[in-house]
Amino acid sequence: MKLAAIAAAAALSIATFASGAQAATLSGIFEVKVVNFNAGGSGSGARANIENFNARYAAADETRKDTFTYSGSLDFFVPNPTNQDLETISDFLATNALGNVSGLDAGVGGLRLSNPRFQTTTLFSFTEVYENAFETVVTHDDGFSIYDDGAALFSFANPTGIRTTPKTGTETFTGGEFNLIYAAANGNPSRLLVEGDGVPAVPLPASALLLMGAMGGFGALARRKARKNA
Repeated sequence: MKLAAIAAAAALSIATFASGAQAATLSGIFEVKVVNFNAGGSGSGARANIENFNARYAAADETRKDTFTYSGSLDFFVPNPTNQDLETISDFLATNALGNVSGLDAGVGGLRLSNPRFQTTTLFSFTEVYENAFETVVTHDDGFSIYDDGAALFSFANPTGIRTTPKTGTETFTGGEFNLIYAAANGNPSRLLVEGDGVPAVPLPASALLLMGAMGGFGALARRKARKNA
């Protein structure tokens, strides 16, 4: 009875965790490129599309761009100015307390995220590969564009206030290389949240895998005990 109770508790823990892993926020291990530049006082200079990103990245010197890894969900938010828009690139990424940044140069991470009047601006490129298709919707401030295996899927590339795109329904990512370009421009708030239906689940952590192993062990003990009592 004790073995059965413990196994049942372990199963419940895994089921509870697994249901949480099916959260509607897009997660993964993303290759991230970032570039920080002066948009020259123009909203068009801060457009979040692949053409502007590539041009800005190519033109920037090594102290204002970097490539690194981010593991976690695409859910970041710096609210309306609470620190005179002094938040940095690292501060923005750190707003997702469950995410993990690896390999970001400290100097680049310490650059100011953005400021008003389209001066200092930061463009991010998040790339991951997914086997499955999923429906997605983006809450953002400022602009973004999503590419599906290199083809433009949907976007609201111009800087804006916080809004959701599309306004109704979702867009279908068909699977393959997912690439999102995001602009932090014109001061805070800075918001990026990617979610939807059927988004890939977060991989189970080691704790859940240990529980699975424990369940297997409990099952083996129960079968051995049953044979002895037969």
